[in-house]
Amino acid sequence: MLSKKIRINTLFSLLLVLSSANVWAWTEKDTWWETAYMSAHIADWGQTRDIAAQCDAGPYYETNPVLGRCPSTSRVNSYFLGTALLHVGVSHILPGKVRRIFQVGTLGMQLNFVSSNAQIGLKVNF
Repeated sequence: MLSKKIRINTLFSLLLVLSSANVWAWTEKDTWWETAYMSAHIADWGQTRDIAAQCDAGPYYETNPVLGRCPSTSRVNSYFLGTALLHVGVSHILPGKVRRIFQVGTLGMQLNFVSSNAQIGLKVNF
């Protein structure tokens, strides 16, 4: 099985090839949707850091199976930085209508996560 580093490098290389081979016009609306997604993503990132800071002693734990039940702050930072870059890359290579569906759908998911986390008392912690 390929190592995690090789898989990530392969994915980013593929994204670069696809983005240069398929040029779809990026619009101002795409920028607004991507900015909205990133705002929610950063809020989720901060809330996940809040979990990481207190999961050993508190009632909170992480439910994302990629991060594990009680991730370190460094693991949380790496995950959210990587997924932010991946989201931008994927958004850039998708054609217009599919891009919008992707951006709106992932924004909705992020807003749901942030809202649920806020309701249980998690703070955005940086």
